[in-house]
Amino acid sequence: MEYVDDQTKENMQSATLSHQISTFNIVMTAISAFMRFLTIIMNCCLAYEYWRSASYTYCHWTIMSILIPMILTTIIYANVLIVGHPSKKPVDNTRLFWRLVVSFLFRDASTLNWALKYTEAKRRGDKIAEIECYRRHLMEECNIGFLRLFDSFLETAPQKVLQLAIVLQNTKSLTYVRTFTFLVYFLSLAWCLVAYNRSNRLVQLDKYDIGAKGLFVQFWFLLCLTASRTICIAYLASIFPMETFAVCILHMVLCGTILFIADTPKFGKSPLMNYILCLSFGAVYIFIFTPVSDGPTNSSDLLLS
Repeated sequence: MEYVDDQTKENMQSATLSHQISTFNIVMTAISAFMRFLTIIMNCCLAYEYWRSASYTYCHWTIMSILIPMILTTIIYANVLIVGHPSKKPVDNTRLFWRLVVSFLFRDASTLNWALKYTEAKRRGDKIAEIECYRRHLMEECNIGFLRLFDSFLETAPQKVLQLAIVLQNTKSLTYVRTFTFLVYFLSLAWCLVAYNRSNRLVQLDKYDIGAKGLFVQFWFLLCLTASRTICIAYLASIFPMETFAVCILHMVLCGTILFIADTPKFGKSPLMNYILCLSFGAVYIFIFTPVSDGPTNSSDLLLS
């Protein structure tokens, strides 16, 4: 922890946190970390299953839906870590590499780590450590929530569309394993949006945290919304596969370009990184609209929605 003077210590001792990390939050973070790893395993199993059944086209699509989001989210997260790194200190490439690897496999591992440290500091009554751990937890929660959004809609959502389109073309291909993957995919999508919206609220001091009941209602609403839209896209893909794919790509490029021109998000140090981010949001907008930044809705948000 960084050095703080006596006055800062006194201020931190008397400070009160705007939000608290509850046991419910810690449990849900642990579940999210496990679900992320489970999703990766299921995607790999599906690709292997297609390869064994000589469905090489489906196998290639599945592998692409794993590799492309992995590359994009790794680039985005690496940029987040580099931008947030103190300019006076050199970037430790080895540490950066392992953070990227762990983050890909267990997105919420770092968030869970700081949440547990926060709980331990609170139990000891160490106010300074408690505030510091909460600050680190909040920063990780925002970063990972941001990445989880892309994980879900660049990896999980296309997987769902592909699997549903296959099942709609051949209902006999619906197995218990595939049914379980549908359940996990739909639940992970809804929870991703809930976590992303919650992290956006936490960084706004004028808003309260959402309680368990509110999260439950929001979760089921988003579950129904994303499931219905995904099923509709999958139905079209089962009838017009290439046409649906082309329209989705066009939608992604169009929305990403509008977002880049209208909002000009300052995410990365280069315009290329900012445009990649906007294209990623364009892919998200195929399934659901969510604002890029906090604040009131502007004209570009109305146009994109």
